Amino acid sequence: MKSVLKRGLFGCAAAAFVAVSSFAAAPASAQEDKSPWTKACNTNPETQKEICFISIELRTNTGQFLSNIAIQETEGEARKKLLVAVPTGVLIQPGLRIQIDDSKPVQAKYSICAPNACYAELAIDDTFVNAMKQGGEMRVAPYNQQAKEIVFKMTLIGFTKVYDGEPMNLAELQARQEELQSELQKRADEARQKLIDAQKESQ
Repeated sequence: MKSVLKRGLFGCAAAAFVAVSSFAAAPASAQEDKSPWTKACNTNPETQKEICFISIELRTNTGQFLSNIAIQETEGEARKKLLVAVPTGVLIQPGLRIQIDDSKPVQAKYSICAPNACYAELAIDDTFVNAMKQGGEMRVAPYNQQAKEIVFKMTLIGFTKVYDGEPMNLAELQARQEELQSELQKRADEARQKLIDAQKESQ
């Protein structure tokens, strides 16, 4: 877990999402009963500055990855990063659109595509964060190979409490991630069994 976290905090955007995906996927009850947002922090051993990720991950009921959003903040720095991950197979140009409720969308460019996802970065400030605090929904819209938007919707309910609150304990995050993986496996098994039963009935 420490090695993964280190890559996430001090590596490129792709490595960052390797780390924060487990944070974002932790059950909502970890910090806010009605919010899937999570917060995790660690100290950079080189600069001794604390780096925090406030993140959310969107998956299907069977656990298929759809999108991940994370705000990266470094202690003492006003500039922040919004990191966005989406599935591969997207149109690299013109990037993806990010929109909070009915506000004007902003465009983010991809920085890298790995085998499991494509990653985009956007420099943001307190104004953007405040808009998230006051908003109800954030939409991430990459383009498919036919140049049509695919819209992923992320709730902003509970974001403020998580953002302003204390970070989660890393050991707790890891334990909750294991619980989530178990639940996702259970759902996948149930879906597979339903498919098998349906095939038997059709014979």
